[in-house]
Amino acid sequence: MISGLVLKLTIALLFGAAVGLERQGGKPGDNEIAGIRTYSLISLLGALCSIFYLNNLTLFAIIIAVAFIIILAIYFAVGSYITKDFGMTSELAILLTFLIGALTILEIIPMPIVMALFVVLILLLSLKSKTKALAAGISRQEINSFVSYAIIALVIMPFLPNVGYKLIDVPFLPEILNNFGLNLSKFANLELINPQRVWLVVALITGIDVFGYVLGRIIGQKGSFTLTSFVAGFISSTSTTQSLAQKSKKTGAVNYLVGAAVLANMSSFLQIFLLVGPLNGRWLVTLLPSLLIMILSATILSALFLKKKEVVTESATEETKEGKMFSLLPALKFAILLVFIKLITKICLILFGQSGFVVSSIIASLAGLDAVLVNLAEMAGVAITFKFATITFLLVNATNLMSKSVFSYLQGNRKFALNFFLSSLVIIAGSFVGFIFIK
Repeated sequence: MISGLVLKLTIALLFGAAVGLERQGGKPGDNEIAGIRTYSLISLLGALCSIFYLNNLTLFAIIIAVAFIIILAIYFAVGSYITKDFGMTSELAILLTFLIGALTILEIIPMPIVMALFVVLILLLSLKSKTKALAAGISRQEINSFVSYAIIALVIMPFLPNVGYKLIDVPFLPEILNNFGLNLSKFANLELINPQRVWLVVALITGIDVFGYVLGRIIGQKGSFTLTSFVAGFISSTSTTQSLAQKSKKTGAVNYLVGAAVLANMSSFLQIFLLVGPLNGRWLVTLLPSLLIMILSATILSALFLKKKEVVTESATEETKEGKMFSLLPALKFAILLVFIKLITKICLILFGQSGFVVSSIIASLAGLDAVLVNLAEMAGVAITFKFATITFLLVNATNLMSKSVFSYLQGNRKFALNFFLSSLVIIAGSFVGFIFIK
């Protein structure tokens, strides 16, 4: 027990020393009161306060904590008056260091979470100049977009019912259909909608838009052609492929544009992790062999084409709209499309079996791959097996890639279309090779 306590005190001391090192590091001429020794002692004080509390010396613990807060408040007030700087970063860092030292001993939350808090504290303190530059570059519209997304993901979704409403739950519908001699026995338990699950999809889609927008801002207007294609594909691989095909017809460049198109589609494969992971992690594990081979083959093909550099006179990808991270309306339309596809595929599964489900999914993929993918993620392991969901996805993905090849042929340079078609065949073949490793 003693050795365990000594270890925890040592960890608390090291936490404080690390924070102090960050505050003092690179500032040899700085006269700040708080450095390695000060922060180490603050963390140790928090740890000792917890030891007193655990040993029923609650009064001592309260006196130490209150005295510490009073001293910190006086330090802030005097410092602000003298320097006319009302920033609270150092004071909050001191307070959090005290709390981290206390939490190290108390164990009211797991140690990995305490360590995560420590890492986040160090990270935020080290990003002072970068966060100032970032804040200066953020527009009011972008802030409003962040707030809107927070409302979508964190405010609305938790209050929606996580209940699947079935056909028999619709008021008066069974009676009305029975009056017309229609039997609902086959479809009685057909789930129409789960409000929270549907809104989760809306949050995921808008979240992916936000992620793509942030990537675009990080890369910036002067970002490389390759990175820009990657980000554009993350937003919409179909639109990016069509845009690149059109550029190939205008500029005559082929190999470099094909490489960019394949890279854009590779980024859409990465997007699958974000879409499927939160909905059905077990199916994502089943899908992993095929998915990894798809990503690997697309990356290799893209690199081979991009090596054959050609002069691209125009920007090959569409510019992202400044200040607009996402649009809620397309996400809502996507959710409606998802509900419709889910109903059609489930009805086909009931009436025509697995073959009907596959055919309806393939047809639906022509309207959009993401909606079919989400539908498969929600049904895998429930209405259909993981393996059957995977083979359906591979067929749907193959259809989607082939449709892009057709669009490339209609809108772009013939050589571009041929190279993209051959690349798609390699990716499709690789995905089915990955299926062999699925048990």
